[in-house]
Amino acid sequence: MRVLWLLLLCLSLAACGGSGSTGTSGDDGKVHIPEPVPGTARLSIGTQGPAADSVLYAAQFTLRLPAGVSLPATDGRLLPDGLLVPAVSGSYAGASFLQIAVPGQVLLVNIAHPGGVTVGPLATLTCQVDAGAALTADAFTLENFSARDANGVVIPGITAKLTLQTQ
Repeated sequence: MRVLWLLLLCLSLAACGGSGSTGTSGDDGKVHIPEPVPGTARLSIGTQGPAADSVLYAAQFTLRLPAGVSLPATDGRLLPDGLLVPAVSGSYAGASFLQIAVPGQVLLVNIAHPGGVTVGPLATLTCQVDAGAALTADAFTLENFSARDANGVVIPGITAKLTLQTQ
């Protein structure tokens, strides 16, 4: 009896095949590829130095964005609030556009802390990424980096480091 029920179950499952059409219900038979959507990227800006306890009070540099990456511009040349966020509480992080045209926007970035910060994370910049753009941190060009002490004197040996997170 068990064999008979098992045989009937197998036959009924086999009979539940397709309707013979080449498409699925609601499909016109064509392959639909979704359009790529724009995304965001978070560029983390940090420092590294000769010693882990090296202290800097300010950092300044220019940052050139690669093709496929952009930032919204305001009426002035300042970067809108909320796009450049300091990593250390109590820090000031601001940027102005040296070149607003896309592609190739260039920012002058200033980050300062009145009590000083040790080398490590400084700020995070949130950018808009064109659909389909493949990015790495190396695509961003950081130039003219300088770390300064409490008197505004350049501190030798402290360099910038970029890391990128995309969504």
